[in-house]
Order: sequence, then C-alpha cells, then structure tokens
Amino acid sequence: MTRRYGWLLNLDAEMELARGRPGYVPQRKLLAQLAQHGGGARALVGTNDELLDEHGAVPVTAGLVGRAWCPTPLALASLRRLGVEPEPHPDAKVLRRVNHRLFAHELGGGLPEQRYVQTHAQLAERLGDGARRWLLKRPLGFAGRGQLRALGPLSEKQGTWVDASLKRDGLIVEPLVTPTFEVSVHGFIWRGGRYEIGAICAQIVSERGVFRGVRRAEPGELSAIEQAAFEERARRVATALFAAGYFGPFGIDGYRYSSQDASGFCALSEINARYTLGFVTGFPRHPSELSLDD
Repeated sequence: MTRRYGWLLNLDAEMELARGRPGYVPQRKLLAQLAQHGGGARALVGTNDELLDEHGAVPVTAGLVGRAWCPTPLALASLRRLGVEPEPHPDAKVLRRVNHRLFAHELGGGLPEQRYVQTHAQLAERLGDGARRWLLKRPLGFAGRGQLRALGPLSEKQGTWVDASLKRDGLIVEPLVTPTFEVSVHGFIWRGGRYEIGAICAQIVSERGVFRGVRRAEPGELSAIEQAAFEERARRVATALFAAGYFGPFGIDGYRYSSQDASGFCALSEINARYTLGFVTGFPRHPSELSLDD
C-alpha cells in the first residue's frame, strides 16, 4: 500500500533547535523570507502527497502520514493539531546534537585550524592579534545566518554579537576563505541502520554567495582525490548519525576554496540532519517513495 504524506515545511527548524527549550515562536518576517527563497522545498512533496498549512484547518484528506522538513517538537505538535500522526522520528535532543556544528567538527574533515570555543579566552587565543581573517559561526544556523566575519580586532557591535553567542552556545571559528566550487551530497538512513548515499551535486550560488539552486555535478568537476574524500566523509557521517540515534534524510556540504595563505578542499563544512533543497536533485528516489521502515 502506497503511503500518502502530509508535509509540513518548517524551514526555520534550526532557529527552533537553537533555543534548546520549548517556547520558540517563528518570526513572521523570517517565515516570509524563507517562503520566498525556499520555494524549492515544495519539490519534496509528491504528486499524491499534501502540503499542509500549520495555521489552516484540519485537512479533508484522511489517512495521511505526517512528515516534516525537520521533525522538531513544534512541527510534530502542528501535525498532530492538524489531525495527522507523524511518521517515526528521532528524539528532539538527538536532532539538536547532530545538527549542531560541534557534531560535524568532531568528525573532522573541516577547514584546517577550525576550533569550537566557549569562552572569551579561547576565542582571543584563536583570533590572536587580529592580523588574520576569521569566520565565526553560531552552531545552529542555516543559509549563512548566524555568521560574523572578523577582519581585524572586533568592534563594539561585533563584541556584543560574540557575547550573546558565547553565552548561548559557543562558536565555531575557522579561517576566512573563498569557496570556488561548492558541493553537497544527500543520503537517507533507515531505522534499522541501513543507509544510501546519492550523487554529488554542485551548488549554484550568486557572486555574493547567495544560494540559487542545485544541479548534479559533472564528471571531472571534482578531482578523484576530492571526490573520494567527500564520498568517504558522507559514509562516515551516515554511520555517526545512526550511532547518535538519528535516522531519516541528511545532507552534507563541502567546497573547494582559496585563501590568502593556501587553497584546498573542505570535505565537511556542515551536516544537515533533515531534508534539504537539494535532496530531490541528489538522491536517486523521491521522498514520496521512501518509508523509514523499509
């Protein structure tokens, strides 16, 4: 029997997870921006599925299985309020842990000299005298949100941002580089631990680094060494995610880069333990064909 899914596209999932506790209220301005730039997420919804409005009435269609972009507590509550029982899902604490940048950092494969800091002393040691350029990232963010470029000594305004970040959840600090070719790969982990990895995709970005879309990478766009490193990292991530208690869709990002000091390939810039805008392009089967119990 073919399942029909009722989808809730909570594209602000990382914002909810960053709270780490109940009480998150989506901001209307943010939701409007996500609706404008995240329209590609609708491709996840199968032709026989239904896209749900969390503020709408109970759906007329009976027998839908609830599925979310990311099964956060708020998304699960919204599905149940709409009369749709969610499919099996990882615990909220697991979701927060595996989407947190520290999880990816501890797996390795990021930029050389990348560090996770939790105190001002650790940050000052990493930044040094301000002669080098650094990128500071809040551990739970998406689409470039929650990042700060440190091009020299921090200003008062930047210091306020850093204070709030360290108080909340720490920071990932890494050298500021220029991505020259950005890639992603998508996978799916079933409840029993079996996983499948899709094709490597190229990220389409504007000159300012704004995400525009995803396409399949062409043969030769990555060197044999880069491709092997990226595919090995995807397998390692899948194994680590399941060991941490996660199952479901995921994606990882990487990129070729240049900088003032060197050039290279970052095989793991971040993990998205959820659906992504590139999942349909990169995975061999449409989400509507996937059941976590297969």
